Amino acid sequence: MDQQQRLTGGEAVVQSLVEHGVDTVFGIPGAHNLSVYEALRADGRIRHILCRHEQGAAFMADGYARASGKVGVCLSTSGPAFLNVSTPLGTAYCDSSPVLCVASQIPSEAIGKEKGYIHECRDQLGCVRPVTRWCARANTAGEIPSIMREAFAQMLTGRPRPAAVEIPCDVLDDSADISFPQAFTPERLQPDTVAIARAALALREAQRPVIWAGNGVISSNAVAELRHLAEQLGAPVFSTVLGKGVFPEDHPLSAGSALVHPLAQNYLKNCDVLLAVGTRFTQEEACDWQLTIPEVLIHIEVDPEEMGRNLEPTIPVLSDAREALRTLRHEIASATSDAPLIRHAEVTELRKQIIADCRTLAPAGMQLVESLRAGMPREAVVVNDLCMGAYWCRRLLDCYEPRNYIYPWGFCTLGFGLPAGIGAKLARPDRPVVVLNGDGGFLFNCQELAVAVQFDIPLVVLTFNNASYGVLKPQQTERYGHAHAVDLVNPDFVTLAQSFGAAGARVNSWDELRTTLDHAIQSGRPTVIDVPLHVPLPVMEPGARALFESQDGTPT
Repeated sequence: MDQQQRLTGGEAVVQSLVEHGVDTVFGIPGAHNLSVYEALRADGRIRHILCRHEQGAAFMADGYARASGKVGVCLSTSGPAFLNVSTPLGTAYCDSSPVLCVASQIPSEAIGKEKGYIHECRDQLGCVRPVTRWCARANTAGEIPSIMREAFAQMLTGRPRPAAVEIPCDVLDDSADISFPQAFTPERLQPDTVAIARAALALREAQRPVIWAGNGVISSNAVAELRHLAEQLGAPVFSTVLGKGVFPEDHPLSAGSALVHPLAQNYLKNCDVLLAVGTRFTQEEACDWQLTIPEVLIHIEVDPEEMGRNLEPTIPVLSDAREALRTLRHEIASATSDAPLIRHAEVTELRKQIIADCRTLAPAGMQLVESLRAGMPREAVVVNDLCMGAYWCRRLLDCYEPRNYIYPWGFCTLGFGLPAGIGAKLARPDRPVVVLNGDGGFLFNCQELAVAVQFDIPLVVLTFNNASYGVLKPQQTERYGHAHAVDLVNPDFVTLAQSFGAAGARVNSWDELRTTLDHAIQSGRPTVIDVPLHVPLPVMEPGARALFESQDGTPT
């Protein structure tokens, strides 16, 4: 324990964040958390990004966490502000992202009494309990350091997930002699030696092994270990959407992230061992759990609750991904031949066939993907919202590095893209950041463009503008024969961007998108690009293929 210091509760919050390596927080001050803001001002070691809505602040924290690999932190005042954070916390929870919200509360003696205090919520912590791994209240200033440490322990042990801490305003204002425990340092879960031995034997005996890698590999910083093992086995690597970049998608063994495509599913049927690492086999990734899995399924997973939840593994390996892959590689190296299986040609052919099929069914979709890839440098970070353009890219836009592809996958949260992109750019200032969103989703949190301008955060925001909630329109038409309540009246997005002080542009062709995107990245300014071009329904989405094919197999 460190020597005690006389501090306010607000100062204890800030010092706890500093102790855990936090250098950036996102938030909006309120009447009940001013003590925290005074401590931030006086301390000066943490950069504060002033947001326009608490939802935007928490999405920025999430984007920061996903792009950096560190905890993302947002600050909130009480009541409605804290509840505004619940949707981003749910997004972080579903996608295994370590986001911490530190919120104020009404005075201690009034909590739960419904006396009519401003910002009063009957059960504030109860509102976020379903969307956090852990949440707690500090009832005294002296408790703050230990509770903050526990929040970091909960977020960083095993599978990353969000946490929330609430502190009554009188506790934040109070002073006490406070000591700080040693900052939490996570330990990696080691694999069981028997399970590793079984997995190694199955892979040594496999004739056609294949790997399916998810976000758990990225969270574990196990990218190098995965690549070494794949090359050692000569095993093709598929990735999940959240796992994009876990394996360079121009590597000869990269099978991409399009396992939902029928050709990829047929390829999987011809494999004899599937090594799944850090993936949960969720509904869309596992095609409503109708995938034909090879006879032997090895599942490396750090969360015991996920083991066997959706697919029962032949060989479960409960472990941190990096530790398991390191040990597995060593076990295989001691007994494997010098000539690993070479399957580069068939993987290359598989990817060519998938692209050719998508181009035949919906050429505009492939033009979109290819224009984006040509308009961005290799190292660009792509942050997504929910829209047709993002749906195409999550399966077919190549990504080459971990943490370079950010997607609100599990919660499917509209409004994520712009604020998460701001957080990602602050985490990775050396990388171009491009946000993909639709017109509807952009308007959920377009006010955060003011943050990009105020703090000179140069990201590029593409707005696919079809004047509707375009993902829903074809679903309605398919089910009911018509669409209803999905058409939008939009502002002029170029003028809107300019009114904030950002740059605005509009494109009229896919070729123009490529050149305009490149120019916007080079400009070093926050830029919104309006894209009023038709983006077809992605052919790999559930049920979409039938909409593209007539009985004779031609696009409809």
